[in-house]
Amino acid sequence: MKRASIVTAKFKAEVRTDLDRDLNLREELVKIEGNKIRVYDGDKEVLNVDNVVRLSLETGITIDKLIGFTSDGKSIEIAYFTKKKEEVFKKIIDAFNKNEQIEVKDEEKEENVRVTMSTLRWLWNIASKYRKTLVIGAILSLITTGLNLVPPYLLKILIDSVLLSPSHSNSLFVSIITYLFASYSALALLSSIQNRILNNLGSRIINDLREILYTHAINHDYSFIERISPSRILSRLTTDAGNTNWLLVWGLPTLVTNLFTIIGIGVILFTLNPTLAIFILIPVPAIVYLIISYRRRSHRLYHRNWRRSADITSRINDTIPNFLVVRSFSREEYESKRLREMLNRLYESSVTINRMNATYWPLMGFIVNLSTILIWWIGGHEVISGVIEIGVITAFIAYVSQFYGPINNLSNVLPFIQQSLTSAERIREVLEVKPQIANPPNPKRPKMPAEIRFDHVYFGYDPHFPVIKDVNITIKPGEKVAIVGKSGSGKSTIAKLLLRFYDVNEGRILIDGIDIREIDLNYLRRKIAYVPQDVVLFDTTVGYNVAYGADNVNEKDIIRACKIAKIHDEIIKLPFAYDTILGERGTYLSGGQRQRLSIARAIIKNPDVLIFDEATSNLDVMSEREVYEAMMSVSKGKTVIMITHNVHEVMNSDKVIVLSNGKVVEEGKPEELLNKKGAFYKMFEEQINEENVFSRKMNHETEAKLNIIVDNIESVRIKPSTRRSVVDVTYNGFTYRNLVPKMLFPITKPTFIGFYDENGNEVLLLEDYTKLDEESKKVLEAGLAYNNLIFQVKKINEINIKGDQLEWDIETNKGKIKAYTIGRRNVVVLDTKVVLIDKNDNLYEIDLDKLDKKSFKLLVETV
Repeated sequence: MKRASIVTAKFKAEVRTDLDRDLNLREELVKIEGNKIRVYDGDKEVLNVDNVVRLSLETGITIDKLIGFTSDGKSIEIAYFTKKKEEVFKKIIDAFNKNEQIEVKDEEKEENVRVTMSTLRWLWNIASKYRKTLVIGAILSLITTGLNLVPPYLLKILIDSVLLSPSHSNSLFVSIITYLFASYSALALLSSIQNRILNNLGSRIINDLREILYTHAINHDYSFIERISPSRILSRLTTDAGNTNWLLVWGLPTLVTNLFTIIGIGVILFTLNPTLAIFILIPVPAIVYLIISYRRRSHRLYHRNWRRSADITSRINDTIPNFLVVRSFSREEYESKRLREMLNRLYESSVTINRMNATYWPLMGFIVNLSTILIWWIGGHEVISGVIEIGVITAFIAYVSQFYGPINNLSNVLPFIQQSLTSAERIREVLEVKPQIANPPNPKRPKMPAEIRFDHVYFGYDPHFPVIKDVNITIKPGEKVAIVGKSGSGKSTIAKLLLRFYDVNEGRILIDGIDIREIDLNYLRRKIAYVPQDVVLFDTTVGYNVAYGADNVNEKDIIRACKIAKIHDEIIKLPFAYDTILGERGTYLSGGQRQRLSIARAIIKNPDVLIFDEATSNLDVMSEREVYEAMMSVSKGKTVIMITHNVHEVMNSDKVIVLSNGKVVEEGKPEELLNKKGAFYKMFEEQINEENVFSRKMNHETEAKLNIIVDNIESVRIKPSTRRSVVDVTYNGFTYRNLVPKMLFPITKPTFIGFYDENGNEVLLLEDYTKLDEESKKVLEAGLAYNNLIFQVKKINEINIKGDQLEWDIETNKGKIKAYTIGRRNVVVLDTKVVLIDKNDNLYEIDLDKLDKKSFKLLVETV
């Protein structure tokens, strides 16, 4: 590994490229002394430049260029290099332009990281709190190994000293049988204990490892997740964690056990008969050769098979979610043909593997059997000649089968141990990366909302290519600011810097005069709500998604937030209203609905600063305007930052900041910027001419709808109406007739009821109907039963597992039925009950406290 050191001192630097001037893979030496740069190809000077005042980097595909700018305005291509050298040249450029003294080592990183004993020590530290259990497991492994060696020796004594002895001892016969029984019993018992201990230990260690890795990743920098990528983190949490767990619990103990077994059997065989023992070693070279040959070939073939299988999975994952696109372009036959070709390739690779396995393993077994025959031949002659006893040859054959087993096991175990060590290194690599953005030693908590100021801020995801350049912005408390600009101008970066997902490269961000890097990180993010353009929802209930990130909120708060975001009326039409499980990434909702749910999640947080990053971009025109007005009505006293292209949001803001190529080019009130007819006017000229953007009036209907939650439940009376499924409700002296009662949280809080008129309009909301008088409660429950039927499970007769589907043979309060649930999300486990959602969206409630023991056991074993 070559090293080229770079030392600057008023500026001096030397570094080697990996491409010459003709782009051949040859080194050139770049020497920088002050403003003079020399380039050498060996001893030959190929470039000489004076008066260089600035350096820069130009990137291309595989190739980068070092560009020098002279005092007379010329630009010169100084050197060429591949991406491998990019980082070191960036550091040189940065140091030269800042005239800083630095010391950088240009070291080529080895791509194949060698696994060392330090990884094993690191793993041992992870499992250190279970070291006693690990030691016990290892001891049990050694004991079981020794017990496996006892029966063949006892058989030798039994044959030679009892069965073939003219004066056999009956007591010896009984003793041997007793010892055999004892050894087999002890082996079975200790093996059972060993398996139970190691399996339980494995579950503990893998859970600990995943928790450590998950906690580390979830608390890490935004840039860390972007760099590593979520899929790679997931791979480490699943595959790598499983491999590492296997290494600790089974791999290393198996390796030690097999080595001791080979040594122990070898000693016993040479003790029994050295001559026969030598013949055992004859097939070992052939077996080792076949194993090595098999490993080399199988590694390629299995890897090819895995790649082809992964290609099929990738193709299916790519087409099935995009089913509508495939159908709309009539590409069904094309996609089917592509998959058929890939399946044929997978079949071909599988046939090759089967052919290889059908060759190697029978051949290896044949060689082992030949050695057994050879031992019988030679040993048989010696038995016939009276040289050895028949018990010796019998024990010998028994030990031979045990001798070759560990050799084969080692050949199987060693590749997996290597793979597991690599997995451990991958996990260690992630865990040893320390967060760059962390809480300061003495974090501050300024009162918010407060003045936010960007003071000469520079930032680039790559510091050498800034996307924010000398930005100076002041946002006053309670001000509504719109940040506009073309895509890529740095608008969303402003939001990420304010949330401190990244730290600025130069300058400061001040809140109430305090540098954001001195503020408590959790406090800062609790005070700021961020609504991104790409909404992320969790695969759980609507209510959970809305309440996520907010503390001590109840159902009233959730509904209030959803009403403000204009999504409540659509939620109550979902199968289980606020308890509807949304599916992965909220697939149950449309794009606009997901956006409004995200806005509700921000509203319920009650932040001091609201950041809307193109938050209304996925809404239709009417919904966008309603949501915007609702957001503005609840943002009084809060600082609002809108990153937007929407002319209405911009024109109703207090101030507009226009960005272009990372710089602020205009700033002021929207009317002022329109009159200037500059960059802002050109950006929105067409939209402004299309409609009168100043004629907007705030809609106060939302606030009225928020006040329909009943506070004084004593003034509520409920009576039967014209139909079984409707009721009449009297509240504060006024009677509402023919209202339909619905459960808004049928799973998590079935006592929260909404009442709706014949047109589906919401009339009243009742937080807990159980507080009604007995007569009203009885009438309401009767009406609810005809609108919200939830079967109460009394007994579970059987649960049949059919892949991802469960078949429930249950007895309910309405009779016996078979229900089918598909997937984990259709079995909701709560504190005291389990709720089943069958494939037809019927609800079944299981009260754990009322379930009989047999049903409870069946439920626990399945769920």
